[in-house]
Amino acid sequence: MIKQIIFIYVLTSSLYSQCLGDLTYDNVIDTTDFSILLDIILMNNEDLDNLSDINHDNHIDIIDVLTLSDIILSGNGCDIIWGQETDALPEYYFASDIGEAQINRIIEFYTIASDAWGNYGPLEIWVVGTDVDAADTLNHYYCELRMEKNPCFNQNFLQWCLNREYSFIDYANNGGAGLSLSREDTTDCHHYSYMEITLASMYPFPNESDYDVVTMHEYFHAYQQAHIETFDYSERAQLMVVNPWWSEGGAEYMAQLLYSQQTGVNNNYLRERMSWKMQSKSDLLDGESIAEIPYGERGYIAYDLGTWAIAYLISISSLDDYRIHFYDRLNEYGWEESFVLSFGMTPDQFLTDFHQFLNLDLNEQLSILP
Repeated sequence: MIKQIIFIYVLTSSLYSQCLGDLTYDNVIDTTDFSILLDIILMNNEDLDNLSDINHDNHIDIIDVLTLSDIILSGNGCDIIWGQETDALPEYYFASDIGEAQINRIIEFYTIASDAWGNYGPLEIWVVGTDVDAADTLNHYYCELRMEKNPCFNQNFLQWCLNREYSFIDYANNGGAGLSLSREDTTDCHHYSYMEITLASMYPFPNESDYDVVTMHEYFHAYQQAHIETFDYSERAQLMVVNPWWSEGGAEYMAQLLYSQQTGVNNNYLRERMSWKMQSKSDLLDGESIAEIPYGERGYIAYDLGTWAIAYLISISSLDDYRIHFYDRLNEYGWEESFVLSFGMTPDQFLTDFHQFLNLDLNEQLSILP
């Protein structure tokens, strides 16, 4: 159960970030937090919270004490440095029509994803419901918060922000989810870097398993972006790959794979989902590569077959080659050379092989899945 969380209702509902082990909520991890954790254990307090259960095993015990001791000795508690793992948790902001159960579910699957892939930030998670007025209120709060956090902005920014493309009102009306970011050099004024995940409450709906997958899908995008250091947005776009097969395929496969490994999920879940996605190959044009398909009306083909492309790539290399080695090389070598170093072939060679793989029988294709 998530406890010791402050809910603030003013313009909207907010759940502010804390750091693992920061039991005094002062953004500093020190011996006072250590003493509190010891008291919790000695008093045999069974009420868990997301800050004292540092290793996320649903127990508060000596392992948490040892981990907290390491954090204190390192002196890095609560630090958030772009591209480095952090103990800081996201900031959650949600519209007034969002219930506690939905927030707790998002926290649960964010935690599953960050435990598996590493915890990166600074990260905000914005949750929009279906009430347009509540979404409008959240939208105003968001724009005012941007100005509060970044004093470089003026009133012109406020009007732009309120009328920006696909605001929270659009999310309330049309659903969806997405990751956006600001990556700014702090030498100019007081700009700062952050990532934000927005989750709507339909397409998928919060009571569907797809909602949990989407939460992890968007967090994998945060993982991808955290591994790109540059402040130049055109360079960042090239390192992410402009067309969606690579970035979206990676986020979708990693989320589906991780979800399939959770307790209580049907053993055949991943095979069923991947079977549905393979149906999109019938919409490929003759001689068309998935790498040629942009976002837009036919983007679903690149999403679905891109998911298969990452599954195939991992099957002929390894999960570590994809998630760790490739992304660790990305800043130094760029996308294509990192691909060659990590997978032993050029992207063009891989895409040729993958399109031959698409011609196989479905059962042969499914056999590469873990």
